[in-house]
Amino acid sequence: MDKPQGEAAEWVENLMRDFQDKLTGGLFETIYKMDDVAVDTLMEGEARTCVSAFIDLTSMDVPMDLDAFLKKMQTSGPSQVQIERDGDVINWTELHQGKCVCPLITRDVIPLNPKLCICGAYWVKHLFKTAANTEVDVETLETVAHGAQNCCFRITIKRDETAAE
Repeated sequence: MDKPQGEAAEWVENLMRDFQDKLTGGLFETIYKMDDVAVDTLMEGEARTCVSAFIDLTSMDVPMDLDAFLKKMQTSGPSQVQIERDGDVINWTELHQGKCVCPLITRDVIPLNPKLCICGAYWVKHLFKTAANTEVDVETLETVAHGAQNCCFRITIKRDETAAE
């Protein structure tokens, strides 16, 4: 007896997802072997796409002012974020309990590799630009892929020097 149409559609959808996951895994296997300049370029693009998907997924009302954004990020997102601000410097700690929250990692599509942390830093940078219309520099302090329990970034808000003149 044939499967009901809904089950058949789900079977095909799962088959396609497995196929896409294998392709993505193969791409990242190659990306992890590339030189730093190429990886940096690829991870920036990946982060930009991921931020866009994150904004859509969370239905975040953007852009918002920086303080509202920081408050929102402490209560939404893939993990709890601890934020400490001192003027233009923000210490951003994603509480991960030793597990990477990248969906490609959590779904076992790709293996965890420290090069993926480049994407994480760009993700934070693009998130600030997209959600809070704020340009920042991001320094990676520690990550799960490097053996830490959490992913920590030092974020410095860029000030428009010409606006101050």
